[in-house]
Amino acid sequence: MNGIGSETKDNLSTAGLQPQVDAALLDKMLANQLSEQEAWAFARSGPEVVVFTLLALQMRVAQSLQGSGPNTPSGAIPPYAKPNASGRSTARNKKKRGGQPGHPGRTRDPLAEPDRTREHQLPCCPDCKGELRRTGQARSRRSEDIPEDLHPVITEDIVHRDWCPNCKKQVEPKIPDVLPACTLGNRTLVLATLLHFLQGLTIGQIVDTFNFHLRMKVTGGGLVQMWHRLADLLFGWYEQIHRESLDSARLHADETGWRVQGKTHWLWCFTNAENTFYMIDRTRGSPALNRFFTKHFEGTLITDFWSPYDAVSSDDKQKCWPHLLRDMARVDEQFARRAGMEIVFQAYSQRLSRCEETAWIARRNGSG
Repeated sequence: MNGIGSETKDNLSTAGLQPQVDAALLDKMLANQLSEQEAWAFARSGPEVVVFTLLALQMRVAQSLQGSGPNTPSGAIPPYAKPNASGRSTARNKKKRGGQPGHPGRTRDPLAEPDRTREHQLPCCPDCKGELRRTGQARSRRSEDIPEDLHPVITEDIVHRDWCPNCKKQVEPKIPDVLPACTLGNRTLVLATLLHFLQGLTIGQIVDTFNFHLRMKVTGGGLVQMWHRLADLLFGWYEQIHRESLDSARLHADETGWRVQGKTHWLWCFTNAENTFYMIDRTRGSPALNRFFTKHFEGTLITDFWSPYDAVSSDDKQKCWPHLLRDMARVDEQFARRAGMEIVFQAYSQRLSRCEETAWIARRNGSG
């Protein structure tokens, strides 16, 4: 179709008959918003308009795909440019829902001893209202719930100041469960922090939760100030994790998109069996990596095939195995059937398979 379209375009352009392409129609096609009536009207507009519109549509799709590649974030690729998901086999879809045979259960542990006991007995039959004959039989059940009288506890701390004759100064004890100059306790601080940074609740949702459900009056500005104080206290541990990660024997690195005030940033993750270090940066390239790798890494850096990782100074590098297997499958589909490439590709695939088998045996034996 491309050859016919190009030839037709050349012929029409030479004759000076090139029609005007409707840009609004192209936008509707790309956005999957073209109605059936509009499609029939487009079909009746004549062969020249149809040909030039299809050529323009082809050019728009090609331009949108030029900026995409294996490392392009999914959110940066238009929906019409994404390939269809490959269908799974019918046998896999027939798997029974819920827990599978042989898998450990996920039920709750039995409840502990009750804090209170209630007895329930009918005074008469609920149907005929007749007198009941007591049998002495009963059953018991246990449940767990939030206290009915849930309310915040206001604590007043009387801090005594005493004089130290050796140091020649006044001293006082530290309050254990509240930050300095803060009117909210540490349990409130930790809960609000988990709701925002772990569960993803907005500040407004957290304020509503405390004000309505927990009956504790808080403000968004007060929560933000508390989080800044908490960050100052934890920053020493943050730097310690950074140092321990740089001194580790192996380190995995990866990045993903992260929105900051509506703008795209990047969340970098550096992790191993002992530490996990997160870092948010505006860039996805070497400047962000230079912020983390402040010295030569004397270990093995394990990453995907994103090119900025290649510039990191380290003793050794290892590429992510799933990424390598996906790239091998892509090579198998596109290039392995070319003349003279079958033998080379098969030999390389066999070497990779042996490496994978050796790695799994070492891991199973506890030596990897």
